[in-house]
Amino acid sequence: MSYYHRLIINFDGASRHNPHGPAGCGWVIYEMNGNGSEGNEVARGQKYLGHNVSNNQAEYEGVEAALQYLVDNSIECHGLYIRGDSEVVINQLDGVYAVRSPNIRGYYDAVVNLLDCISYHFVKYRHVERHMNDYADELANDAIREMEDGIWAQMNARQQYSDSSDSDSDWY
Repeated sequence: MSYYHRLIINFDGASRHNPHGPAGCGWVIYEMNGNGSEGNEVARGQKYLGHNVSNNQAEYEGVEAALQYLVDNSIECHGLYIRGDSEVVINQLDGVYAVRSPNIRGYYDAVVNLLDCISYHFVKYRHVERHMNDYADELANDAIREMEDGIWAQMNARQQYSDSSDSDSDWY
């Protein structure tokens, strides 16, 4: 078990051609320093989410993955500060907005259930401007880019193999 006085979770989701294209999420957990800013990085992660994932679903996946990391690693804190550039997700988690969409309800419930599994004294939600969330955004987009690069590399390898086998048949 690890204990921190205050932790910050920055999360983000990305969905290209929302909601039809590829999607990914990213998150970073920081120890909060004495003046309320991001201090030492505790952990970070990214995840490719596939296609037909809305941006709001990807945002929730980001916060869920960060919370799952805390649970899996038995990390506790006094104060948990959850920050993201999605006004909708932040306000839903904070109870300002109702969760009406059945497409979002399961994601919201998963986050709330994970929060119940973490030992903390209080949680605060804060909407931040996109430029203040750039690392989590970069991780979310990297998850998509790395998957796309891997797919392109596989397609190119197949094409090269196909081309070489065609030239081999001309040899006879």
